[in-house]
Amino acid sequence: MNRLFAELRGADVTRQGRTLAGHAAVFGQVAEIRGGYEAIAPGAFDAALERGDDVVALRDHDASLLLGRTSSGTLRLDVDDVGLAFQVDLPDTEYARTVVELVRRGDLNGASFGFLPGTDALGHAPDGRQMRTHTSVARLVDVSVVSMPAYPGTDVVLRHLTFERRAYDRRTQLILARHRARTATREV
Repeated sequence: MNRLFAELRGADVTRQGRTLAGHAAVFGQVAEIRGGYEAIAPGAFDAALERGDDVVALRDHDASLLLGRTSSGTLRLDVDDVGLAFQVDLPDTEYARTVVELVRRGDLNGASFGFLPGTDALGHAPDGRQMRTHTSVARLVDVSVVSMPAYPGTDVVLRHLTFERRAYDRRTQLILARHRARTATREV
């Protein structure tokens, strides 16, 4: 599993506040879907991510409101202990600026995902309705910032730094140390 790490860079100053991060799916939570229940098992996204499908980031699953995509590198996906994590570098468009403002205000605070189901386990919830647990996803289609997420544990936040896995050289470590020192003195 890859982890997403923060790296401070001078070039990122122009992109501050233009990256969204969050979880489009969460493990161990139940969503009410079409009269039944649904859950996502840990590992359900592993094969889809390893395959490297071209996944898009959208606003409310609307393909006309494209925010980024994996094939261009503007969308990055990972699986962590919570679920399917994402980061998307937003375009300089009117609808993306609207998304930034809605996330900043807290009006948009959830996410979702579009997929083709793979394998699942069927059972029943205590109330007798069907419970479907997705154990694998055949194809991941999109991650979306949404107004009304099916899974209440999903999240989206506005990030101020870009994230990539990189080995920190000595200069980067010094820059990060200075940044932490300045931030700490401002917060006192």
